[in-house]
Amino acid sequence: MVESGQAAPLEDFPLHADAAAEVRPPAPAPDPGAAAGARGPAPLEARFFAAAADAAAVLLIAAAAILAARLLTGSSPRPAGFAWAFAFLVFLSFFAIVPPLVLFGRTVGMAIGDLAAHDGSGAGLTAAAAARRWAGTLATAASAGLLLLWSRQSPDLPTPADRLSGRTLSLD
Repeated sequence: MVESGQAAPLEDFPLHADAAAEVRPPAPAPDPGAAAGARGPAPLEARFFAAAADAAAVLLIAAAAILAARLLTGSSPRPAGFAWAFAFLVFLSFFAIVPPLVLFGRTVGMAIGDLAAHDGSGAGLTAAAAARRWAGTLATAASAGLLLLWSRQSPDLPTPADRLSGRTLSLD
């Protein structure tokens, strides 16, 4: 062993016993479920953009289906077919909204807008609650947004979809 002439080995090493006393463990991360209940409802603007993204996805799929039918048949849709196209849009919107809410707790638009449906317990939506949220959103769209006038008075008031589903949307 080579003698360096120092009294204690590794005396100049940066980790000393007194330095270890200054190191503190990291603070625990906040519970996301507890913070969700304290956040309050999402603003109507964020809800609007999430609904617009969901509507755009549904319209894109419907347009692709109509174009595929045009390529297969060689003819454009007739006015009598517009009722069927509208029924297809409603049917498609159900399956674009309800299964993602049940499986993932958010739709494509809600994921883009960073929204989530919370009730304070952190549990996901049931199929019935997701269907009621879809029906409330459809009723709001059918009224051209007039049902949101009550929600616009105060940001804490629930929208029709919130009232029907029993869940409010909050920023995630």
